Amino acid sequence: MKNFSKLALASSVGIAVAFMGALPALSAQKLTVAHSTWIGYGALYIAKEKGFFDKAGLDVNLKIIEASSDALAAMQGGQIDVVASTIDNFTLFAGNGANLTLLTTLDESSGGDGIVSRKDIKSVADLKGHSVGVQKGSISQFLLAEALDKAGLTLNDVKTIDMKSGDAGAAFVAGSIDAAVTWQPWLSKAAATSFGKVLIDTKSMPGLIVDALATRSDFAKDHEADFKAFVKAYFEGVAFMKTDPAAANEIIARNLKMSKETLEASLGDVRFISANDNETFFTGSESPAVKLVTNAGEFYHRIGVLRKVPDAQKLVGVAPELAK
Repeated sequence: MKNFSKLALASSVGIAVAFMGALPALSAQKLTVAHSTWIGYGALYIAKEKGFFDKAGLDVNLKIIEASSDALAAMQGGQIDVVASTIDNFTLFAGNGANLTLLTTLDESSGGDGIVSRKDIKSVADLKGHSVGVQKGSISQFLLAEALDKAGLTLNDVKTIDMKSGDAGAAFVAGSIDAAVTWQPWLSKAAATSFGKVLIDTKSMPGLIVDALATRSDFAKDHEADFKAFVKAYFEGVAFMKTDPAAANEIIARNLKMSKETLEASLGDVRFISANDNETFFTGSESPAVKLVTNAGEFYHRIGVLRKVPDAQKLVGVAPELAK
């Protein structure tokens, strides 16, 4: 009887194991992340190609959509799950009714954006009364306002000319305006002229232009465990950039369709945020994240492009928990 029981048990276990082996593996959670062509989003491709997302049980699709407004509209419509953009841009959309939550920071501008001016303009305070090319209602105007504020001035103290950031840089290089708020490569092109220089850039304005990921608040609530795994896997990608920079640069350059030389020349203008710095950014009721959202919201509301200042704590949302 004992032998029969053992035989029956062994047979039952064998059948059970065989049955379990025949079951399909649990499907990975699919997440589609939209972003523009910007090197600061490169660690997403590292996390994907090195298998960090796969290991976390995630099937991540990275999709290039150059206009953040298009990407955010697609996310609101459910075609996209996550969008990469600047925090001030998410603040704009939240203040105009979008129900968003931040997930994590990605990078910050560290010299990639700034103000160029004629050489005789010695400081930001000297911009008073001068013509400045700047795109109204954009991060460039926010940068200008912050720089002027630190110099004891306001936007009313300069003659702003509304133009896109690239056009502003080109107009300055052509000698048409006294100063411009722009980005690379126009900062370098302005400095290379006989009459121009970089007056100030984001190396001296840390934490102003910060890229992040955001999603719909309801989607984040339903997938918090998935996003916790996503954030952890993403920062494995960031860490890989330090341990094997050559391989990391190859992955980024190939996926963003740029030469490694162009990529490497641009890396000095961006700082990839580490997991520890991300946690610090979101820690506390008066965290740098809350302050940035509040300052951006108040600025955009003041100039009339925002219906109301969004609740900073609500927009920061689940990010502090995901950062732990």
